Amino acid sequence: MSKNNSVIFVCCVLCLTLIGCANRAEFKPLSQQYKLAPVTDSPLAQYIQSQLQQSSPQYSSLQYSQTSSQSNDDTQAELSLTGVNPLSDGIDAFIARLAMIEAATESIDLQYYIYRNDETGKILSLFLYKAAQRGVRVRVLLDDLTTANGDDGLMAIATHPNISVRLFNPSYERQYRGLAFLWNFSRLNHRMHNKSLTIDNLVTVVGGRNIGAEYFSADENVDFGDFDLLAIGDAVDKVSTQFDTYWNSAQVNSIEQLVKAAEPYQGNNTNPEQDNVLAKLDARASILEKSLMTDEYVTRLEKNTLLDRLQNQGLQWYWGEAQVVYDPPNKLERNPNDSILLDDLSYFFEQAQHQLLIVSPYFVPGDAATHALINEVKRGKEVTIVTNSLAATDVLAVHAGYQQYRQKLIEGGVKIYEVKGNAKGQKSKKTSWKGSSRTSLHAKTFIIDEQTLFVGSFNFDPRSALINTEMGLIIDNEMLAKKILAGLALSANDKAYEVVLKNGELVWLDHQHHKIIYAEPGAGFWRKFLADFLALLPIESQL
Repeated sequence: MSKNNSVIFVCCVLCLTLIGCANRAEFKPLSQQYKLAPVTDSPLAQYIQSQLQQSSPQYSSLQYSQTSSQSNDDTQAELSLTGVNPLSDGIDAFIARLAMIEAATESIDLQYYIYRNDETGKILSLFLYKAAQRGVRVRVLLDDLTTANGDDGLMAIATHPNISVRLFNPSYERQYRGLAFLWNFSRLNHRMHNKSLTIDNLVTVVGGRNIGAEYFSADENVDFGDFDLLAIGDAVDKVSTQFDTYWNSAQVNSIEQLVKAAEPYQGNNTNPEQDNVLAKLDARASILEKSLMTDEYVTRLEKNTLLDRLQNQGLQWYWGEAQVVYDPPNKLERNPNDSILLDDLSYFFEQAQHQLLIVSPYFVPGDAATHALINEVKRGKEVTIVTNSLAATDVLAVHAGYQQYRQKLIEGGVKIYEVKGNAKGQKSKKTSWKGSSRTSLHAKTFIIDEQTLFVGSFNFDPRSALINTEMGLIIDNEMLAKKILAGLALSANDKAYEVVLKNGELVWLDHQHHKIIYAEPGAGFWRKFLADFLALLPIESQL
């Protein structure tokens, strides 16, 4: 064997040994922790109580009245009376999160697929740290896929006695994650896409946003059009139950378990090394807080009016029956007879009598859903899809999957609108072929009959349906549904193309400029070429 071959052989054996050890990792069960009972005497509790007392909603008859068939009480979706406030503006959405954390007195439960260490992530982390310093229990639950190079930071914050960090379905090999993913693809391909932030078990935010600059209008290169619901009332406790289900699941490990170099904090300040870490945390927090005094984004936050509306009880709450729906953490390992979120959404769609709107940034319906949507049109229902154009999508492979069904849907009478990649008229910056763009839809919202809506993390694609875990809120409120529909109709001309057939070929109608476009608008040659190439690959099940 030559020297080069020997080196390659040794490297392969080493990698396989590392990955094999990672696959065989075993941990002691984590302590079970659960939601805390809502307090009644805090300013936040009193504010919410005043809203409950002031509201006199006339609840309409439910269109979605079936209780989820999930057998476990911890995962059972139940009907509830809930007030929601829509958060469509990125600045509003971030201010709402900061205000909630600032108001916390007992507990904060944070659950996200992505938590970036950028400007917004650092600001949110500062607020979480200050809450922990006030004595608030902070539980941070993140999907592990995007935490690469973040172990040291996660360990540092987990050192605080009031902060716990757990990761969903983590890679046990922390250094060579790419190799571990390839070797253990079937397990690590299963991700937690859920998104929620719950304060004192009194108020929660559920929707499509992760934590990152692009979700909160703080990124100059890309701006995600997204949507959340700020919720109070009975649904909040169901979101907390959902969080507990994941927090205590077998699919979760603590950051201390995964990082062998550090010892978990034991609940006292007698360890000098622990004191040193806490001192460094405090110093970093002070430096960050001082730097924010001249931060441009923070200045924009300060000019926002949402905080004044919160303080002056000026938010409008939309009241109605609500249902929290979500996948079980062991979605891939579940009994085939167990219910998943797709079952709840399938029933939800079946309740439509006249109209169905699907807003999804990643739309890959597959043959079965394509036929089902066309059949709904044949039954006299109006079916409308709003998704990203090729120029707007941030995941090129997903558009490759979607474009295979687009013409068939339009031929079947389904209306399709594609969001422009440069909706506000700015010149797009050069982007990589992977798909970043100036403007991109990221909201996941479904509305039936101008009455009932779903808002959550679920994309209309195979990955959300069958691989990743998802969650969302279904609420019955005609006023809110019509408000969202009116907003979409008002912005459609400026921000989207209508895709139709002309002489058997797809064309894009730009109603704003009264133009007909005969090729994928705003997309260059290579983007079109790569989308067509990816469409040839057998990857649809992973989209």
